[in-house]
This record gives sequence, structure tokens and C-alpha cells, in this order.
Amino acid sequence: MELEEILQKEKRNEEYIFLYQEDGNWYAYEHSAFYCYSLLGMFDVDWLTCTTGMSEQRIIRIRVNNLDRLLYTSSLQLIRKQTTECVLMCKILCGGFHYWRGMIEMKFQGLQKERV
Repeated sequence: MELEEILQKEKRNEEYIFLYQEDGNWYAYEHSAFYCYSLLGMFDVDWLTCTTGMSEQRIIRIRVNNLDRLLYTSSLQLIRKQTTECVLMCKILCGGFHYWRGMIEMKFQGLQKERV
């Protein structure tokens, strides 16, 4: 699935974790990444840059190292699992996505300044 399609899904996402298989790894983006983090703890966070027209947008992506851990979490229900996509419904909804995203972005910017 193309990144633009994933981001369109994530804009409306309030109760699911959408996972996508890329290069042999499973990844969650934006709201799905937030739910993974909120329900299971820390993950490695990647920042992707997406350019649309004249503007640049940063996108949060996390790699899910242990898909089975997610599949057997009691607060999640497997909706469907295909070769390249997995959908889980969250039985517990978490608020605070924008706050979490802002905190992750501040940490990322701090790391970038340290490298300079």
C-alpha cells in the first residue's frame, strides 16, 4: 500500500491498529503507532519525510518486532491478517495522540541538535 493511502486511513483512525509488512518487517504509522506504544510500551520510532506539493510532512512509523505479542494481547482483537496487512481492533481506546506525537517530535529534534 502506498504511503498516501496509509496516511488517509490513519487520519480517520480512532480504534484500530493497522500494520503493514515492508521488507520483511511489520510497521505501524501515526495513530496505529500511538496505540502500539500506549498498549505495549516503547518501540523504535522512525521519522519519515513525505513531500506533498510545496510542504514537507513528518510521519511517525514504528517497527513491530513481535507481531505475536500484539496478536495475543487481550485488549486487541484480530480483525484480519493478510500477507502484507494486519488489522487489530483496540478494545481500550487511548486519548492523547497529538500530545504523544509532540513529545516524540521534541525528543527527535533534541537528538538532531546533539548530532550537530
